[in-house]
Amino acid sequence: MIQTSDQNLHKQAGEHVVMLIHGMGANILEVDRLAQHLHGAGLSVFAPNIRGFCHGTPASGWENWLEQAATHVRRLKQDYATVSLAGVSMGATLALAVAEEEELDSLVLLATALAYDGWAMPWYRFLLKMLPIVPFKERYSYREREPFGLKNPEMRAMVRKALLADRVSEMGGDSISLKHTTEGLRLIAHVRRHIASVSAPTLLMHAIEDETVSIGNAEWIHDNIASASKELIYLGDCYHMITIDNERETVMQETERFIKRSLNASQPAPAFEQPPLLSRELRRLLRGGG
Repeated sequence: MIQTSDQNLHKQAGEHVVMLIHGMGANILEVDRLAQHLHGAGLSVFAPNIRGFCHGTPASGWENWLEQAATHVRRLKQDYATVSLAGVSMGATLALAVAEEEELDSLVLLATALAYDGWAMPWYRFLLKMLPIVPFKERYSYREREPFGLKNPEMRAMVRKALLADRVSEMGGDSISLKHTTEGLRLIAHVRRHIASVSAPTLLMHAIEDETVSIGNAEWIHDNIASASKELIYLGDCYHMITIDNERETVMQETERFIKRSLNASQPAPAFEQPPLLSRELRRLLRGGG
């Protein structure tokens, strides 16, 4: 059964739920493919559009984003036996902030943004640190441009067409306000200060060629979280939008595998058959075990 309310997406499939958080300035379209895959694999899925964080809503403070996300997690705990959390880009950063406060059964971080330091970022990116003092920042926005976080040329063309028609696509909105960016930087600072509080089993996936946030973001998280069970998968054939680019199948399969493995380890009896790794080559890309 699939339900939607207040622009949230809810796919019911049993007592184990995964909450998905899309990127800043995007909407649930960004996580729809992953939601469909996890639902088909027997997991319930809930994807909220967080007001002030999602496309089409004026930016609010990062504390408000965190409170909304944490409230959703607490409500899901009342209805499900386990709650896992997965996020994309700044949505992964927000997921980390939730994991610093709430107990989770597993955590999946996809292209996590802890610094805008990718190879396609402009040379003047250091000016981002000055955004909090920019006056009237609500009036300004950053317009998305190619490659749109995509290495795949066909997917890039589809995104370009969707942005022209609807101003939003699977990679997010066509622009993002400076106010959103400012609050995102403040969220990053908060997450960095409290990173050692994260203890949930954690999977990180990140593109080696990420043009927006470098692989060093994921490596720093892996090295600083307190989780006893943690994995980092390097992706070699995509850019920032790993959920829809060339390695999207790997991302979906590995997300399913890690969540099911973590849930099986925490339950009195295994709840799922354990899907295998896709290949020996991918196994060699795993760093860290736990």
